Amino acid sequence: MKKTFIITLSLLVSTSISLYSQYTFQKTISNPDDQIINQVIENDAGGFVMVGRIYHSETGRPGGYILKIDSTGNLLKEEIIQPIDTNSYIFYNVHFFNNHYYILGSQMIIYPDTSKLWYLQLNSDLEIENEKVLSIPAKRWFSYMNSIIDSDSNFVITGYSSRLDTNHIGEPFNNYDVFFYKLNLNGDSLTSHFYTSDVPIDFSFDIIESHDSSKYYAFVSHFTEVFGTSGQRLILDKNLDSLNIDSIPLRVFDSYSPIYLNQNEILICGKRGAEPPNDYALNVLTITETGSLIDYGTFKKNPFRDHPSMFQGVSKYDNNIYVGGTSNFDYYNPFFSTLDSWFHLIKINPDITPIWENWYGGDAYYFLYSILATSDSGCLMVGNRYDYETQDMERDIYVVKVNSEGLIVWTQEIQPEKPLFTIFPNPGENLINIRITKGEYDFELINLNGQVLIKQQVKSPVNTINTESLISGVYFYRIIDHKNNIIQTGKWIRK
Repeated sequence: MKKTFIITLSLLVSTSISLYSQYTFQKTISNPDDQIINQVIENDAGGFVMVGRIYHSETGRPGGYILKIDSTGNLLKEEIIQPIDTNSYIFYNVHFFNNHYYILGSQMIIYPDTSKLWYLQLNSDLEIENEKVLSIPAKRWFSYMNSIIDSDSNFVITGYSSRLDTNHIGEPFNNYDVFFYKLNLNGDSLTSHFYTSDVPIDFSFDIIESHDSSKYYAFVSHFTEVFGTSGQRLILDKNLDSLNIDSIPLRVFDSYSPIYLNQNEILICGKRGAEPPNDYALNVLTITETGSLIDYGTFKKNPFRDHPSMFQGVSKYDNNIYVGGTSNFDYYNPFFSTLDSWFHLIKINPDITPIWENWYGGDAYYFLYSILATSDSGCLMVGNRYDYETQDMERDIYVVKVNSEGLIVWTQEIQPEKPLFTIFPNPGENLINIRITKGEYDFELINLNGQVLIKQQVKSPVNTINTESLISGVYFYRIIDHKNNIIQTGKWIRK
């Protein structure tokens, strides 16, 4: 079956305030089979490796899916690993450690009786060097998985497994239970715990090691009824035995993505809670290691519902901190919605005050799975794009790389016969002229700190923007349509 890879936008961006280049791009990876990417990492060459799964339309079974792209978004390699096409495979997590890629996923051999934990070690060319499958309790299968490499160089995995259950009137449904699993670097099992809870639908989303390396904090929801529906933090020893459980401040829960800001501050993001956190918003907290609230912030695109990124919604590199999610998330049809939605990205200070906040997409249904703060001070977002008018139950992978100001500065690789927008003069002084072939748009001029200095509606054929009040320097512009889609961005220099 023929596969097509469509690179929509790409450009190297360089500004006078940067000591190194910042790369930005948008990339759509289109395939006739449904595909998702769960997680992404950056390698030591500044490129990215992404893992997930892709359905095979002929067998109806998913295979483990790996994509490797360079720092400018060029596709370098695609791998589909499906040892037996009658089984189901999925990759959840990827780590880059000691010049090797480590991938963790699942194999379903016989539904619903037999499922396995899948471990792979790959070299820099994505060739398998070591592979193991490890048993889990019968009649369970993995539905979600997140992992870390701890201070002992062991993989510590958490998530939730599924099992068939019956409700109070005897009807079957899938129930979910928390699990923990520990492997050494060679993929050998060290210990595991699979819970069977009386509380229906309990989840574990993330785990982090304590700063003194003596224990782990697992971020769970519905694990115990003591705290109701609020988020909970389960404290485990190094053998993954439970020590204690407490509640997350402000009743925020689900999709936590914990990271350390410093020795005693943990940053997390959850989707909802009681007031003051907003329901269906990106509720961002910093807490101490003892669980006390330090700072709180909330972000959303009104009047829509927001949902944190599915696997990694908080990411930090040096002093650059990012939080991401989906705006206008469809809770009733989360994967193949007819709604228009956006990738939602915020760059924040350590006290959770925003530096800037942007949205990307809006012309189809976008669903953000993971974000990654990158070594060039920018951020990479990866998720899905689904257009119900042109696609039938198959999603494309959508990747967006922005610079430290949150901008995608790009040129089309294939220029149209007649450009839609012409910006001149550039460089300029006291004015910017904008020529448009058709339509009405908003023009925004932004400084290097991400502040919108000028916003003006523009119409065809020629519009003039007064820039007399601006000092000499580099600025960015963007042109936005009536659906709040960013149609074009670029750099403008005032002499």
